[in-house]
Amino acid sequence: MRALLTAVGCRQTATAALCGALAACTACAAQPGASKPNHTVTEATTPARPSAFASVTTSPQAALGPSSDADEETLRRACGDADAALITVASELAEQQSRVGGELDVDAISYALRAAGAPYVWPRAWLFNGSEGEVETAKARMQRWLGGFSDGGTRRCGVSLRHEGQSRLSVAAVAVDVLAELEPLPTRARIGQWIEVRATLRVPASEAKLVVLGPRGAPRPLPTSFDDGRVRARFNADFPGAWLVQLLAAVDGGPRPLLEALVFAGTEPPSTAAISKAPGEDARDVAGEPRAALYALVNAARESERVAPLSRDPRLETLAQEHAEAMRRAHKTAHDTGDGDLNQRLERAGLELSAGENVAHAGSAALAQRALWASPSHRENLLFHGFNLLGIGVAPDSDGTLWVCQVFASSQ
Repeated sequence: MRALLTAVGCRQTATAALCGALAACTACAAQPGASKPNHTVTEATTPARPSAFASVTTSPQAALGPSSDADEETLRRACGDADAALITVASELAEQQSRVGGELDVDAISYALRAAGAPYVWPRAWLFNGSEGEVETAKARMQRWLGGFSDGGTRRCGVSLRHEGQSRLSVAAVAVDVLAELEPLPTRARIGQWIEVRATLRVPASEAKLVVLGPRGAPRPLPTSFDDGRVRARFNADFPGAWLVQLLAAVDGGPRPLLEALVFAGTEPPSTAAISKAPGEDARDVAGEPRAALYALVNAARESERVAPLSRDPRLETLAQEHAEAMRRAHKTAHDTGDGDLNQRLERAGLELSAGENVAHAGSAALAQRALWASPSHRENLLFHGFNLLGIGVAPDSDGTLWVCQVFASSQ
């Protein structure tokens, strides 16, 4: 049986692969780095408050020109291809951190990208606070941060530098690796309007599929045309509210999301990001050991949709743990980091099971689950009625982040 992209996650058996659930790495929400007398570096994301929502979502968005600040322009050139939407979000990050500081937030940066009209996924953000004259120090540290991840495609970046009082400066950078471009897609629509989605892949892919998650109901795949790297699909925004469109493709390293966009039918976008927690996040038993927390969160998600809970399986846990550690070594969120895809790993373990996999990289168990729950393709895996077994692997990294692998299976 040939591999097919569906909306139900990377499901594989010993003889077939049904791949559609993709590696879910939102902005890596690292814990704050160690404070030093002259500067603090944090790899994370912060609440952004866009004043207006873009009329269309599209990529790329060319920068208007070089920065008038020579130091800022130096950092932009060192970061990657400049993108206007990423610069906008970096500026909001810098302004927000300068004004209120405090805890950095994962959801807000993704929402800020959507508000700026950018369809990019897996954004990373970086902050630097130091003294005037430390631009070369900031540049060196930013480049070390940039070297710590690679998702393929083309690196795009936005950098904002602020000169603070008392001879201080702050820098915010937002970077993405782009594997596809989205043609202009309206962010507002009438209820019942047909929405056409067009995209072009920048990297080779064996398959591609568009998935939509509406204001209610389960995610659903759209009939998708995929020819010579060009993707096209249509959907009807037949209920009022927010519609999330996600482009999935089978690329090097396995299937993954390449683009996401929001379309608001019959309503205006909210003016600020609303944190959408995954089911079970507020329960007391998710604050402890990450693996135990993730087991509780997965079953809380299933309970929320009246789906039977999954039983913990030690064989799947070993498989998941090995892959989580492989992702940590490779610094790459993927279904295949060189240790084989799920199908190959099942075969090596002697397991003839119908199985699926979610992978993520985040600052905590709750944030990893939140990212997976927010993704249409991953939510299908979490809620699939055919699974009854689960194994979870968690590999903590030196920066405080977690590499997470969830392996689902059916014993029936």
